[in-house]
Amino acid sequence: MPVRSHHHGGHGSNTGDWKLRSYQRRKTHSMLNGATELAKVDNDIEEPGQTTRTVETDGHKVNFQLLKSVTKRPTTSRKERMESEWTNINVHKSRALGRIGHRCQRWLTSKDPIYLTVLYLVLYLSMNAIFAAVWYFFDRKGRCCEDESMTYAQVFDFAVQTSSTIGYGGYWPKGYLNNALVVVITLLSIVLSTVYAGLLFFKFITPQANIEFSDVIAMSNVLGEPCLEVRIGNADGRANALINGEANLWVTSIQEYRAPGEFAKRRVVQTENLHLAVSQVPKVNGVWTIRHFIDEHSPLYGLRLDEFPATTIYSLNLNFKAIQVITKGEVFSQTAYQVEDIMVGYCFEEQAVWDPKTKTGYHDYSKLSKTKPSFVWYPNAVEVDDYEDIRLEPPSWSNRSNGKQQVTERPDEPVWKRQSTYAASERW
Repeated sequence: MPVRSHHHGGHGSNTGDWKLRSYQRRKTHSMLNGATELAKVDNDIEEPGQTTRTVETDGHKVNFQLLKSVTKRPTTSRKERMESEWTNINVHKSRALGRIGHRCQRWLTSKDPIYLTVLYLVLYLSMNAIFAAVWYFFDRKGRCCEDESMTYAQVFDFAVQTSSTIGYGGYWPKGYLNNALVVVITLLSIVLSTVYAGLLFFKFITPQANIEFSDVIAMSNVLGEPCLEVRIGNADGRANALINGEANLWVTSIQEYRAPGEFAKRRVVQTENLHLAVSQVPKVNGVWTIRHFIDEHSPLYGLRLDEFPATTIYSLNLNFKAIQVITKGEVFSQTAYQVEDIMVGYCFEEQAVWDPKTKTGYHDYSKLSKTKPSFVWYPNAVEVDDYEDIRLEPPSWSNRSNGKQQVTERPDEPVWKRQSTYAASERW
């Protein structure tokens, strides 16, 4: 993403030149520092007197307007839009037996205890049924215990008693082959039971939490500045207390360009950290709203989300971790958003309710992702005079087929000269 300059300037349409307030000049976004201004009935933070302002970024003047309800909620879910599969090829391969073991380990540890219990019972009973069949059909004279009158059910009972190491004494193997089979079934049973017990132990000691994220990212003015907001909720509440919560937000963009003298394009995937106003909290038993202020230090400063270079944004990734009080272990969770998930000109609805009679607070998770219109400083559409090096109209050498843009490469056309509304997902 472009580096933003630290120069401010310009004008406001109603109240004259826009000036940084005291708490903004201190380069902080603290509610405590802005409390005096917020407490005023006629403060110009919640209801600014000016409706436009101009700042300078990357050597260009950017006009901002005070808007509401700029974008709409996506019609398709994030899961559907971001569903993709990447496969590694031509990697250094280890031994076949080792690869099979690693795959089985990853597959088994991803299953829940109920699934593992059912799988264990199926494998255990199947193993005994197979050994019982071997004794019953291939040893017709002795039926494993030199008793031709034994039925299949009795042979199966002998196999279960042997594999479970119960051994009531009603049956006992006779002959070298039968005794060898008893040793084999006992070893297999021990291995199967040990793996099952280890998986259950791993599942029960691994910290888990029911972490929920808001479906969208809200973008509105907070303390008079554009701000991205995302909600993280511990749906288990105090029943599964979490402490030392930490969140990180990143933006990943995909840039394409040609180096001088080269015809082939280069693709650079860049991930940048979006600094959070508060990235750590002492505990997360309810809902935590994280905020990223889009100031001069933000990679998103001065960008419209529907224009280049914001259209090169591939995803916004949010990671969360905390310590579970019960197990003293860390829990992790993550989610990803796209530009379409940013609700410009909206803020989240209040979802915390306090009952003074019962002195009880409630977090309504049905409102975790609900938004309402709210003012936000948002850049005007880019003008050709301001950015002559960005092509705003569809290139003449491109065409659309089956709803997808097909681009014919031209060696004399710089890659960075592209339609400003050309989404990154289409280029992929």
